[in-house]
Amino acid sequence: MIFPKGKVRHRDLLTSFTDLPALLSNLKSEGFSGTIEMEFPEISGILLIDTGEVINAEAKGKGDSNRMTGSEAIQSLLSLSKQKDGLLNIYQFLPEQVATIAGNLQYEILYKELSTDFTRLDRLLLKLREEKHHGFIEVFNKNHEATGVLFLQEGEPIEMFTTSESGPSVFGRKSIPTFVENAGKDGAIFNVYRTQGKTSQAEEPAPIKEDDLKILLLIFQEVFSKVENLVDGISQKGMFLSALKKTLLEKANEYPFLDPFSGEFEYRGGKIQYKGEEKEEDFSKGMIECLRSTLYQVAQEIPKNKIFSSQLKGEIVASLKPHQETVKRLEIEAALTSIFK
Repeated sequence: MIFPKGKVRHRDLLTSFTDLPALLSNLKSEGFSGTIEMEFPEISGILLIDTGEVINAEAKGKGDSNRMTGSEAIQSLLSLSKQKDGLLNIYQFLPEQVATIAGNLQYEILYKELSTDFTRLDRLLLKLREEKHHGFIEVFNKNHEATGVLFLQEGEPIEMFTTSESGPSVFGRKSIPTFVENAGKDGAIFNVYRTQGKTSQAEEPAPIKEDDLKILLLIFQEVFSKVENLVDGISQKGMFLSALKKTLLEKANEYPFLDPFSGEFEYRGGKIQYKGEEKEEDFSKGMIECLRSTLYQVAQEIPKNKIFSSQLKGEIVASLKPHQETVKRLEIEAALTSIFK
């Protein structure tokens, strides 16, 4: 994604003289919202901060290789910050602007380098509206210079920003019609992306001095998402979600917060939304039993596959690594991995 430049808070900070954890603590005390761009010789990344909390991140190698998001990217960037050859830039945004960007980091490209020579942007937007598209469109001029990003939710434009060579990027939903019109007149090239999950809200806060329940939400969100990708990858898209919906109904009496009609728990598009007040222990138990039952139903539909089972276990173990302290204290690793024994 093309990231906007906000109001400059700090520029060209060297990691050799900057204590990033202390800096994050200071930004948290201020309720800061914005981004920290990080540049190292072999990797670059960005931390997204909403009212003092790191809510998402992206990290990638040169040429967009080994792209990571979420807690994996956060941990990677925090560990790199101890190196002496890094550079930090800090930009300030409104909380809702950060949330929009953070909610669109999990994506897949649908159309690459479409040109207004052959495709009208206004007609493409009508098509995406009919499809209730979630995602964003990167727009470039004819010289392949970035001019802006347009965000869509349920097919409707909800926000956009335009880039600037000399100052901060400019956000503004009211400017969308003019932006689309000018793209048609001046000519443009654009990439269309589909976002996986929520598009206007951020992920659950990352485990930087957060309470156990928030960390558990992040852990199970990662686990469910990875398992869903693996299940749908060897069967048919939607199999995991279909089995999960059946499980939620079956487990509703034992774990009332899983009742799909209660509005307390929802999993959709790789994201967990939770509004209940269960104790951490009860929430974990419910999640594990839910996953166990869901995978049992999946197993009835697909052939037995030892490699698949091993992959699932590996993905779950990888999801737990960044949260070892919480995992150990709440004793959930053994319960999760036991599903595959």
